[in-house]
Amino acid sequence: MKNTIILICCFILTATFSTQAQEWNAVSSPIEENINGVSFVNEDTAFFVSNQGKLFRTFDRLKSFDTFNPAPGISLEDVYFINSDVGFICGSKGTFMQTTDGGYTFKQIPLTDSIPWFFDIEMFDKKHGLLIGMSRDADSPLGGLAFRTSDGGKNWTKVKPFGIGLSEIGFFNNKVMVQSFGRLNSSTDFGKTWRSDSTLTGSPGRAFSFYGKTGIICGLQGMCAYTNDGGKIWMPAEQDKQKMFIAAQMINTNEGYIGGTKSTILKTTDGGRTWNQELLAKAFDVYDFVLVNDRLYAVGAEGGIIWKKVK
Repeated sequence: MKNTIILICCFILTATFSTQAQEWNAVSSPIEENINGVSFVNEDTAFFVSNQGKLFRTFDRLKSFDTFNPAPGISLEDVYFINSDVGFICGSKGTFMQTTDGGYTFKQIPLTDSIPWFFDIEMFDKKHGLLIGMSRDADSPLGGLAFRTSDGGKNWTKVKPFGIGLSEIGFFNNKVMVQSFGRLNSSTDFGKTWRSDSTLTGSPGRAFSFYGKTGIICGLQGMCAYTNDGGKIWMPAEQDKQKMFIAAQMINTNEGYIGGTKSTILKTTDGGRTWNQELLAKAFDVYDFVLVNDRLYAVGAEGGIIWKKVK
């Protein structure tokens, strides 16, 4: 009888874990290198960039992919497409390029004589956008570097420095937000002027996300915190210090996700106060999230792409 009970318990646990694992669905793709960034134009059309300088395109909701090689040997960090034809990619060695034909050809956009490392590019509407990175100058290698556009990307203007280690852009509550070391910088005029607030005792955050006034932030050495007032006050929710979190996504005021190294995705259902490990359909380090209608996509190392329904 005892053995029967043990077997029943094992069956229940196995069934439970299997059900949880099935929440995330693995995508089969030809991508083998690390996926650093993704941009969806709609639920069918998406673009991915890799650490080997490649661009991958799908028009059929990730069933098939076209492969382009716009920047051989360059680590591309992010991609943003305004529509299926016009888009931008950015990365190391000062790489910032635009395509107007869906990725077949790219043109380098020269912005500076230095060789910065660009990490993020976002367009907030048809006219306004922001590009950020680190200057890599000898006297300030981690110095923040930002450029803004107000004409759809035809021209880019350098923004007055407002932080170091600029890493991620967000557009929440009609504010442009940029994460830097220990600070969350915000602008209400698409990047002309900035306000800078401390996040959590100066801890180095790497990614953040908001839904209304509820926000989460995560980063190095298990750094994790949440806010209920739009970022004025942050409360700690520290995680395993052996992990580095690189991506964050709020779904609603209660549900959110953070992802990073050691094949980790954590989920909160109470606005960031507590977190639980998710079981993944494929193990890989998570570098980026993107929410497309009712699907949350996670991408990362070795061509990892998974998704789950969250609404």
